[in-house]
Amino acid sequence: MEKCRLMMLFATVLTIATPLLKADRALADDAEVLLSVHVAKDMPPIELTDADLLSMEQRSFVTSTLWTTERHSFSGPPLREVLEQVGVEPSQPVRLVAANDYAVTFETEMIDDDYPIIANRLDGEPFSIREKGPLWVMYPFDQNPKYKTELHYSHSVWQLIELRLVQPGDGPDAGD
Repeated sequence: MEKCRLMMLFATVLTIATPLLKADRALADDAEVLLSVHVAKDMPPIELTDADLLSMEQRSFVTSTLWTTERHSFSGPPLREVLEQVGVEPSQPVRLVAANDYAVTFETEMIDDDYPIIANRLDGEPFSIREKGPLWVMYPFDQNPKYKTELHYSHSVWQLIELRLVQPGDGPDAGD
């Protein structure tokens, strides 16, 4: 009889605790640093979480890509907005680095008010490394032919982890 009570107590505790553990895990995921922004060599990086990115102005669009088999909805803050939120006017090149060390430098003319975005939602949901996330620099390729160029495709960095302002005097491989 005592064993039965203990099992019932354990089941009750487990029933109550499971949703709390899931909520705690969701909060921890929100607090995970997704993007490090290096403004200057002598300053520590500014670290942005998913919640930070969601609190910024958002853009959404549906487009096809070279890397997906069907059209998807991408949403997230414009790159310009991210830079401005960390106190940077996008008047100098920015180096974007992916988890696999792929890196590309955005010259200022590649960044307008709306595009590219740093997509942190794919079809309305956060997306995994396996899906080229959790951050993917994206252009609305289907909305304007000017985005369907090799240059724009090469700047669509998936698994983005770092933005690094290129300092005057830095070469094309700055930050490597």
